[in-house]
Amino acid sequence: MNESFTVEEIAELIRDEGYKALITIDEDEDAFISSASDGTEWYVVMHGLAPFYESISFRALLFAESDPIEDCNKFNNDYRYLKIYRVVEDEPEDGKFYARAEMDCDFAGGVSKLMVSATIRRWIAILQVAEDAIYAKAITKLENENQ
Repeated sequence: MNESFTVEEIAELIRDEGYKALITIDEDEDAFISSASDGTEWYVVMHGLAPFYESISFRALLFAESDPIEDCNKFNNDYRYLKIYRVVEDEPEDGKFYARAEMDCDFAGGVSKLMVSATIRRWIAILQVAEDAIYAKAITKLENENQ
């Protein structure tokens, strides 16, 4: 059981699940891992002090054709682990809105590598459902326009 993991250990667990894991250390020495699944780019933010991080956050940016606040609220009511938030920091450009999907994994009390791997699989599975929730209106709109 581990109460902390290095960025390299988390990247290796992502690779073990069959996905790319590109490590980035920025100028502030914050560590990130970039990855993708089913055509969606996502990343892992490491929390705590390097090199032994105490938690991670999975994040992805989703683009919506209309204000996704209702879709976010419905999804967050229906799903427990992953949450979607409407990004409100900027005004939408060209009528497009953004939503951020996010899920945390805390290592407090100790977790196994198997648990972290299961969390990675859960993130990937529920992220697809989150995308469907955000993109459903856009797909329906396209289908209606093509009829």
